Amino acid sequence: MKQPLVSVIVPARNAMPFLADALCSIIMQQVAPIEIWVVDGGSTDGSREAAWAFPQVRLIEQPGRGLAAARNLGLSVAQGDLIAFLDADDLWPASSLRARLAHLAQHPDCLGVTGQVQRFLQPGTPLPPAYAGGWLDRPVAGYTPGALLARRRLFELAGPFDETLTLGCDSDWFARVHDAGLSLAVLAEVTLHKRIHGTNLSADMAHYRQELLTMTRRSLVRRGVL
Repeated sequence: MKQPLVSVIVPARNAMPFLADALCSIIMQQVAPIEIWVVDGGSTDGSREAAWAFPQVRLIEQPGRGLAAARNLGLSVAQGDLIAFLDADDLWPASSLRARLAHLAQHPDCLGVTGQVQRFLQPGTPLPPAYAGGWLDRPVAGYTPGALLARRRLFELAGPFDETLTLGCDSDWFARVHDAGLSLAVLAEVTLHKRIHGTNLSADMAHYRQELLTMTRRSLVRRGVL
């Protein structure tokens, strides 16, 4: 049976020196036809040049519109029947795509599959207080786009990422999938290595907590609690 095309969307903004490693981790999967879209948000540090160095990569520029808009632009141009994401500072382990493809092939009614996320600290980066107490180097269920492989149909049903949310757009999308009762499997395998460093967007916990309140209220409304 012919393997379906996988479209991988990589949002990037001033992602040096990590972007090349992220792209290599995609290319080295070698289990399916892959197209890679890097959506650059106005980088000034050489990220575009790093993307151009890979002949497999297609580059789109979208200055200043944020993470959700970058993901949505990538979705709009992706040609694959299967959609995946990888942030420019993260990595896929070698078996990541193979494990997710195998699950979807074996479960044709499943709309998407995610796995475990294992966070690691970039050498030389002080341990952020939020990751104290064993959060690092311990796999946790990956409700984040970088761990996900989804059929295009899942995005047609759940909708795009909410561009009004700066940091919470990913959590909001997974909450909508859950509230709609859409099928999403979670594997025991690690499908994403998430890098913790000094400039992670998610480091702004105060802003994320504000958006979390908005997401929670929306979820309660969708479920008829409010």
